[in-house]
Amino acid sequence: MKNNPKIIPLMILLTLSISCSLFTPAMTATSPAPSISATDTPHLSAPVTGSPPTSLNSTGPYPLFAGKGGLWISNPDGSFLTQVSKLDFSGSDLRAAISPKGNKAALVVQSAQGLDLIEVTIPGGETQTITHLLDISQDELVNNPTGTKAFAYYAITQYNSVAWSPDGSQLAFMGAIKGPTSDLYTYDVLSGKVTQLTDGPSQAILPSWSLDGEYILHYGVSWVPPFGGAIVGYTRMDGMWAVHVSDRKVLNEPKPKALHDNFVGWQDNTHYMLYDSDDQCFSQNLRTVDVTTGKTTSVMDLSFYYGIAQSPDHSLLFAGSAGCANSVGEGTFLLLPGQTKPTKLLDKKVYEVYWLPESKVFQAYPEALFSSDGQTRYDPPVYNKSFHPAISRQGYQAWEVIENQQGRVELKTPNADWKKVFDGLANQLMWDPTNGDTLFIASHDGSLYAATAPDFSPHLMGKVGNVNQAIWLP
Repeated sequence: MKNNPKIIPLMILLTLSISCSLFTPAMTATSPAPSISATDTPHLSAPVTGSPPTSLNSTGPYPLFAGKGGLWISNPDGSFLTQVSKLDFSGSDLRAAISPKGNKAALVVQSAQGLDLIEVTIPGGETQTITHLLDISQDELVNNPTGTKAFAYYAITQYNSVAWSPDGSQLAFMGAIKGPTSDLYTYDVLSGKVTQLTDGPSQAILPSWSLDGEYILHYGVSWVPPFGGAIVGYTRMDGMWAVHVSDRKVLNEPKPKALHDNFVGWQDNTHYMLYDSDDQCFSQNLRTVDVTTGKTTSVMDLSFYYGIAQSPDHSLLFAGSAGCANSVGEGTFLLLPGQTKPTKLLDKKVYEVYWLPESKVFQAYPEALFSSDGQTRYDPPVYNKSFHPAISRQGYQAWEVIENQQGRVELKTPNADWKKVFDGLANQLMWDPTNGDTLFIASHDGSLYAATAPDFSPHLMGKVGNVNQAIWLP
């Protein structure tokens, strides 16, 4: 999954700039969901409360929940629900914000003086400011929304700005500490040292570490007029660069043939994958690039429909559209590692594709879920009305179903029929990371429930606010 630019009308942006006290980088959703206008209150047949543990387990993994109500952690079964931070994590890419060891979170916040980068420890919640990123007051942003400082502000807040090194010893981040544009920096966790790695006229966005932590890849973009009545994200792709961290050498990467970032992911320590796109032929020219030399190697010459999703073992899921030249064809396809010809999984074209890390499956919305090898398929309980899928280690399924603006959660165990386990809208569904027999339901009203086999009766764990992300911590 990757971030798409937010389309923010100028007047709305100015209003938000006055009224909001916290801003974080843009996030992409893991599952589409419709807009709901009606209030939907959960109804439980018999909520059960017991004697919860008095502390978190000494070792993980743990479930982590984030949103406007802050950051929360619990034991794998949902017990000892603990608030880590009251800071608003709803706009942050949580997977990028959390360190590999799961003991720290990085967040960009708004202060009276501008933007700060802070660090929150997990689970203790101790907070410290790493550095001040940008000097810009709310008045400056409101009165000069197309000024140089404003563009740096958009680059830092509208796109993911932080990335932890694979070993968690360093944090890459974007800031305009010395101005006037967003540049790439690193923060050394042990020493606390902040180091500037780039200094150029473009706004740096979307840092990404190589698998061995030797290189940091990023894009350079610009906001150029005319803007009309809206700020619609950056309007020019200036290029891609990588920094060899040990000697701070900046490498020029081949400029993408696209307006937006089409980065797929790293393939090994020195190769990453991306593709081109345009308005006529959607997406094409899928290729790997050697970060050290810029040499490209074709992976697939066929065009496909917009985005592509990659699993940890480098399988690729994408859709094809018959209306484009050199098309892969109409349908949904899987390209396995080492192959150049994809396998068709569905005759239908899907509209969004994601890899769901906690469920370890691809989502091909609205059709189905697939394992990374394409051999296992999970169908939703109600076609085109099922959202937020979650698959457990035991193969249990859970989906939110929304019909007539009323929500419910349906669950299916192998060789059994679908069973309704919850009445109400669910913001997030996630199975526990250990046994795979406890389903977490973050409801629309801010409550967190746990439903455990074999009866899966929802037990109220606590109030956590409006959760919009749920992941596992190591």
